[in-house]
Amino acid sequence: MNKELKYNISFYIFVLLMITIWAFMFNNIDPDFWARILQGDAFRQLGQIFKTDIFSYTPTHIWLDHEWGASILFSYILNHFGYWGIFATRIIIVFLIFYFTFKTAKLEIEKKLNFFDVLIFSFALMSLPTLTGSCLRCHFITFLFFTIFIYILERVRKKDENRLLFILPSLMLIWANCHGGCVAGLGVLVIYSLGEALNKKPFKKYLFTLFACLAVMFINPYGVDYVKFIFMATTMHRPNITEWISPFLSQSNLFFSFKIIYSVFFIVLLFKIKDYKNDFTKYLLLFVCAYFSYKYIKNTPFFILASIIFLYKSFINLKTDNSVRIFEITLSYVYMIFFLLYSLILFWQKHDLYYLYEQPVKEVEFLKINDLKGRVLAPLDLGSYIAYKLFPNNLIYMDGRYEEVYFNSEKELLDKFYNAQEGREKIFSEPYKPDYIIIPTDAAINFVIPDSYKVIYQTEFYFLYSAIDKLKDTYYLPSKDKKYYLKNAFKKGFEFKKADEKSL
Repeated sequence: MNKELKYNISFYIFVLLMITIWAFMFNNIDPDFWARILQGDAFRQLGQIFKTDIFSYTPTHIWLDHEWGASILFSYILNHFGYWGIFATRIIIVFLIFYFTFKTAKLEIEKKLNFFDVLIFSFALMSLPTLTGSCLRCHFITFLFFTIFIYILERVRKKDENRLLFILPSLMLIWANCHGGCVAGLGVLVIYSLGEALNKKPFKKYLFTLFACLAVMFINPYGVDYVKFIFMATTMHRPNITEWISPFLSQSNLFFSFKIIYSVFFIVLLFKIKDYKNDFTKYLLLFVCAYFSYKYIKNTPFFILASIIFLYKSFINLKTDNSVRIFEITLSYVYMIFFLLYSLILFWQKHDLYYLYEQPVKEVEFLKINDLKGRVLAPLDLGSYIAYKLFPNNLIYMDGRYEEVYFNSEKELLDKFYNAQEGREKIFSEPYKPDYIIIPTDAAINFVIPDSYKVIYQTEFYFLYSAIDKLKDTYYLPSKDKKYYLKNAFKKGFEFKKADEKSL
């Protein structure tokens, strides 16, 4: 027992260490992170949440923010613990996701940890860039609650611990006010209700839990409209948003490992499908997760995590004699050391705090130090950062919250402009006309930009254009010191005041 306990502790320490190393290696900040902090800061300083967008100069509709709760949490952590608090929170959430995943897998076979735990964790870590490839995001909360839901439901199925079902509505109340991915929790309960009915086992308890979870979703700052919006957003077509395309259509190398492990798990699932009548619930859940993980990049963890839970048994040797256990434990430690060294080598070659080069940090600094006020037109994924740094002196066209705040017509016009397509000219008329434009150096529009705009600053990644009537004789140049931008990365130049309540 002491050896097993030591091995179990060693395994979870290994998991935590690997997640930490990979968090350093892959820590680019989500483009919408800045908007999350702005929303959270507004609540903390005004006691209310924004229901309209005060950061944009384009027409907007009522803001139904399905991530308002997460925004408050992220804002609190950032303001009290800085970037490293955000960094640590991400590590903790990802660790808990894997912890509950393996805990649930053990309920399937009641077996101790072994070598395949280490192997499967390593493959999963490398194959889930939506969890390991960015800093803290709201959808992390969805995958954590997804694994907790399945853990609780499996304890109910395997151990008849029915009282645990009372926890789920309370969890759903938190989940629904932190991320729209809460519909995954409802989906899981639908599958368990249907699956257990087909298994000819008691299923009404899952159905009642489903109704209770659906009911608590209406407890939110927006009422019925919020729930309607969540279901609308879940089915909304987003062909031009990267994370809403299939990972198998993506050309990014980030999804190579995912495609491999997805294919392996799916082949195993097809071989095991002959046993579906033994457990409809398990196979329904796996196929639904496989479908959504295949369809959208954003959903890729669902099938990987569900497969670790329900297909784990198919990967392990069920022998339990001492010689096999000694071999497994020895092999596990050897692999742990190998994967640790491999990760440290990658870390040494790649780690770079914050990955701020993805944002127009110098262009924004140029606007700030030269006191260039006015409207700023920029790609959708840059708007949030610009608003965070330059509001209220500068307003943005739009940012990544487009379906929550903006109309489709504004998004279509923005795409036409940056792709230099017919109809783009409308962006230079009211109410869209910008004072300044930030354009990626490789964007097609650079070749046909109107003569009424001139480049006033450029870097390797972006051109900064100014309208001719906004030109100055001289400009100050921003700092070239990267440490300056890292030091000030999360500092914004204003605080919300009571006067801003008119925009709530």
